[in-house]
Formats: sequence, structure tokens, C-alpha cells
Amino acid sequence: MLQLPEQDHYEIARARALGGLLGRLEPARLAKLGARAAPEGGAVILPTLRWELEVRTDPYEMCVLPGRAEVDEVWEVLALDYLAAESIVAPGGFVSFADFAEGRGYEQAFDGRVNQRLSHTAGREADGLREAVRRLGGSVAEGDPMRCVLSVFPLLEYQVIRYEADEEFPAACKVLLPDNVLALFSLEDGIVGAEKLVSALEGKSPERQKR
Repeated sequence: MLQLPEQDHYEIARARALGGLLGRLEPARLAKLGARAAPEGGAVILPTLRWELEVRTDPYEMCVLPGRAEVDEVWEVLALDYLAAESIVAPGGFVSFADFAEGRGYEQAFDGRVNQRLSHTAGREADGLREAVRRLGGSVAEGDPMRCVLSVFPLLEYQVIRYEADEEFPAACKVLLPDNVLALFSLEDGIVGAEKLVSALEGKSPERQKR
């Protein structure tokens, strides 16, 4: 079964991801990932949903623009892993989590932490989901089911499908992963991206929460 990083391991994961990014900061390469150099130099700007992350490597710093708030630790690792991608492959479509052999044994957890959670929060009502998707810069294709596409990062797109209730089943949502996820990074990162997408649909930002 896949194991996601525990909170105590965030610093280790961040150091690993940052080490993978160093030496891969060529502007042309970053442009293929949808990132760009900051106007004043010395930093990389990475779009994420309706926000932008500013990443500096020397010394290291990451913040959410425009307010320059600190970034949530999980978002930090996800962004660094994305920017350090060894293979830059554009998305061609969407696949169910069950299609990944690497994820066997984790389907139930993914369903609970992503699909069921979304179904009971931001996806409970069609109008609410539609508004949340558009607020995050996503697109909505009306119909039954409703299909929404959102870019967690420029090449990391997810599809959210919402099925209306019928006589036998309540309304339900399903999140499909991009078919390029294993080219960009690990399936664990793809899972984390789906979880953070659900959080964003619920109204949470990439900012680090005060404790």
C-alpha cells in the first residue's frame, strides 16, 4: 500500500525535492512546465489554480503571491517535485485511480480521502461545485454527469466528475488523474495533488495555516 509522507518527514521531503530541482533551473525547461522567471530575477513563478507560487532557491524560500504568505508544507513538496520533473509530458487525457497498478491496495483510501470527501463537501450541490471550479480558474462542461477540469499546475490537470442523484444513489463525485502523472513525478504526488485540489474546492488556499 502507498504511504504518504508523515508530517515529521516534511523537512526531509522538502530537502530531497529541492535537491532535485537544483541544476534544472534553465528558463526554457521551466517554461515547458508553465513556470516563468520573476521580473526582478532570482525566483521562479509557478501558477497553481488561481494562485501563483514564488520559489527562490538561494536562499530557499517559497511564498504565495500576491500577499507573500508562507506555503503549506505539503504544497511546498508538491511544487518542488513538479518543477524538478525529469520527464516533461503534456497531459493527453484522464484515468481512474484504479488504472494505476502502483496504487493497488490504496483504492479504498483514495476513494475516502478524495472522492467521498468531495462528494460530501464542495461537490454536494451542483451549483456550489460549479462556482468553486470557476473560482479556481477551471472549466465546466454541463450535463449529467457534469465534468470539470482544473490545473493544479500547468501540466497537472485533474478532471472532477459529478453524477446527479437518482432513485437509487445520492449525488457523487469522482476525481480522475492526468495520464501524464507518472511522467512528471510519483503516484504519491498525484494523490497529494488530488487531495489538495479537494481542499482548494472547499475554499482552502496553499497558505500555511497558523498553529
